Amino acid sequence: MSLIFKNSFNQLPKQFYSKIEPEKTNRPKKVLINNSLCNDLNVDYNYLDTEEGINILSGNLIHKDSDPLAMVYAGHQFGNWVPQLGDGRAHLLGEVLDREGNKYDLQLKGSGRTPYSRGGDGKAWLGPVIREYVVSEYMHNIHIPTTRSLSAVLTGDNVYREETYPGAVLCRVARSHIRVGTFQYFYSRKDTKSLKILADYFIKHHFPNLEKNENKYFELFKNVVDGQINLVTSWMKVGFIHGVMNTDNTSISCETIDYGPCAFIDNYKSDKVFSSIDSMGRYCYKNQPNILMWNIACFASTLVPLLEGTEEKKVDILQKEISSIPEKYKNKWLLEFSKKIGLKKIYPENEVLINRFLEILESENLDFTNSFRALIKEVESSNELISKTDTFKSWKNDWKKLIKKKSNQKEVCKTITSNNPAFIMRNHLVEKIIQELLTDKKDTLNKALECIEKPFEKIKHYEKMYVGPTKEQEVLRTFCGT
Repeated sequence: MSLIFKNSFNQLPKQFYSKIEPEKTNRPKKVLINNSLCNDLNVDYNYLDTEEGINILSGNLIHKDSDPLAMVYAGHQFGNWVPQLGDGRAHLLGEVLDREGNKYDLQLKGSGRTPYSRGGDGKAWLGPVIREYVVSEYMHNIHIPTTRSLSAVLTGDNVYREETYPGAVLCRVARSHIRVGTFQYFYSRKDTKSLKILADYFIKHHFPNLEKNENKYFELFKNVVDGQINLVTSWMKVGFIHGVMNTDNTSISCETIDYGPCAFIDNYKSDKVFSSIDSMGRYCYKNQPNILMWNIACFASTLVPLLEGTEEKKVDILQKEISSIPEKYKNKWLLEFSKKIGLKKIYPENEVLINRFLEILESENLDFTNSFRALIKEVESSNELISKTDTFKSWKNDWKKLIKKKSNQKEVCKTITSNNPAFIMRNHLVEKIIQELLTDKKDTLNKALECIEKPFEKIKHYEKMYVGPTKEQEVLRTFCGT
């Protein structure tokens, strides 16, 4: 079918959003439409690929069922409180139901100014749009919770940053665009009525089984805690650095959202930072679990007015849940990294073994993705493929003893293969895709899209897609693109 929009967020009171239409563009032109996602959402790809469809995806045409709006929220940005933020360059078009009846938001990004633009132009250029498209689709295909991208459309207008770039609009698909910062916005205004409306709305649409629960707000909190732990451990597992883990970029539906200066680690470095605006390393790779806990604590504060009991009792039960995060995170991290070295269960030896391997990767400046993946060959070989150092030889000897005792060669190889993608959406590949698109070429993009479809396999004749960057190709800094 074509597009059938539902609208539920616009039924909330007016303090939750501003009704505003996207700005018109000059000559919208398709770059990408996500056929796989169209199928998942039960949306007709052929309809979106018409002039009318492209106009809707660019913001030039408002679908008859759509009711565009910009959402308001607040947030801590790099630890600093900002009392009002909001969709400064995005418009929520409405919701669609997938084949199973699940609700998904459709939102345009780069679609023009809103009341929350704070002096910005509300636009996006092609680079950040393509980065979000390919990285989010990659994350989906390696089974990490994420928003997805339905389309990338050129606007025909120029966008001015340090230079002049072609403008573009992304259509983002999310289970929800409600953030920790959305709750913070109303909490900071002592607007308990709106907080309750927001929490009830989210529960109704995402956790309907909690609606009749006497402690539904606390149960919501516990679900978000577990969801965020699962999300961040999955990032760590593949060497993903979000780059801007602000509370306004922390989704209550526990999806990866807002792919700004995100990047994947090439050679392993535990304190690696890519984001040009993260000068202090607040959101570096190894700090992401700590920031998870910090963001969850911010969310907990907003729920205090909704819980039953004395102030002391409410704070106490929330604090106990927050205090459980380090142990829950560690157990989840141990399980996921155990799988990376071929073990499906956590054994007493695993933690030391995993950390020793990471130390080897860091001290020897080895590639994170390819080193874990190479363990498949190490199972079968006595030669030191990853490293020839005595430190690695000692590690390999201990590892082989453990996997021989706990599993069998076939099962270990299968576990390593299914938990270590062969392909990763590396930063230098993203940059190459963008640079080629600026000259109307799609060679690397088309190869990347094929690799994204089968990230745990290697496609013949695409060898260069699976290796780390040369010194000249290495990306040292990434940018938000706003």
